[in-house]
Amino acid sequence: MSEDQDRDYLVISAPISRHLHGQLSDLLATRPLKPKATVFLTTYGGDPDGGYRIARCLRHHYKAGLRVAVPSWCKSAGTLVAIAADELAIGDRGELGPLDVQVFKGSELLERSSGLDITEALAFVGDHVRAGYHSMLKEARRMGLSTKLASDMAAHIGAAIAAPLLTQVDPLRLGELQRATRIANDYGGRLDAYSQNLKPEALQSLIGAYPSHSFVIDRKEAGELFHRVYPLTEAESRFVAAYWVFFQEARDEAPQFLELPKTPTNDAGASNESDPEAPNDGVPPDADPEAGSDGPGNGGNPQSSGESLRIRSRRSRGAGQEGASREPGKAGLQELLHSVKS
Repeated sequence: MSEDQDRDYLVISAPISRHLHGQLSDLLATRPLKPKATVFLTTYGGDPDGGYRIARCLRHHYKAGLRVAVPSWCKSAGTLVAIAADELAIGDRGELGPLDVQVFKGSELLERSSGLDITEALAFVGDHVRAGYHSMLKEARRMGLSTKLASDMAAHIGAAIAAPLLTQVDPLRLGELQRATRIANDYGGRLDAYSQNLKPEALQSLIGAYPSHSFVIDRKEAGELFHRVYPLTEAESRFVAAYWVFFQEARDEAPQFLELPKTPTNDAGASNESDPEAPNDGVPPDADPEAGSDGPGNGGNPQSSGESLRIRSRRSRGAGQEGASREPGKAGLQELLHSVKS
């Protein structure tokens, strides 16, 4: 994967947290930054406050353009970070997730519940009571009772059905969950102001339209929510395939700069790179969000038959050719990705 001279490349594979935001801020302060960035993001989610800080941090430093590449998992608070990107690149195995905020259960140790649980329960109770009321009203009318008497009887029965269910709802807990949902809405709206990549009503869909926290939002589904969603480029796919061991599951690593080899030039200054698969600044605007490939080229699948990529680090530069290229899975992320130290 050759280097775009105007773009930084970063790898983030960790739970979303304030601690991760601190690590990212420290990393970005270690060297002069380029105007644009591509971030390979793998996460199961985490703290929405941390996600908001991370997204704002990236937008503060990379005002000219932010591309988020999703090779595998990018759930919950990771989706919040993705909203801030000018464009999303999602591999064939990549997926986002809904934005329903998870809150701790008051009666369970370290267990969480969705911020939508109580509102879903209240909606179910309301539907159940309405169905019971209308059924009883029709039955009373068939028995020859007056409309007033039938409606009074149906109302009493409906109240008897609803009362034991509604008494189990804690108003303070309801307020807490509604506040958590509002946090997702407000953070998402503020981050979309940077990119304007969300389609109308997409934020409301991300918060409340999906039935579970783990619901899969793949590239095709994401194309219904975001304006600019593309497959991974050929170069991104080859990189992800070569180091799939680091992308197939979210890890707990500090953010890393990806140090890429510069495109060689001849004496006249022209590029010697003739490979048509050389990376570009993204995918053309008319690219099909559903586009993929049966091979490893376009989707970020791990079964790559292409040549191994070289990831430069200070260690490999100081030791000549030895260690310049490593077989995937034989070294840690710290050894494969160049971490710039102050």
